[in-house]
Amino acid sequence: MCSYCLKPVGGLLFRWKNRWYGACSREHLNKIKEQLETGQRETLKTPMINNDAVIDAVSSSKDTYIKLAKENKSYVLHEWEKDDRVGLFREAIKEYLVICTEQANKGFSREDNG
Repeated sequence: MCSYCLKPVGGLLFRWKNRWYGACSREHLNKIKEQLETGQRETLKTPMINNDAVIDAVSSSKDTYIKLAKENKSYVLHEWEKDDRVGLFREAIKEYLVICTEQANKGFSREDNG
């Protein structure tokens, strides 16, 4: 994602110290560089969530949830062993990132979810 506007990266990367910043355009790449050089780098105030990807990630994690629920003899998440709760969230987050990465690589259309 573009480090300036959060649109998909257009293949432009900028390295500043030990970090890489992606940009969707040369204009945004220059704005990122300027912000870093002047110490006025804006940070996100509100995280952005792809709701469709969350729904897909939950669906993709269903088998893991059912397996862990049976192992813990409860479908009530807060009654599970901590490692199992963490494992379920790890799986859901991984699936979310896989879906978002795929969308970033292939593009996204609302019609894909219809």
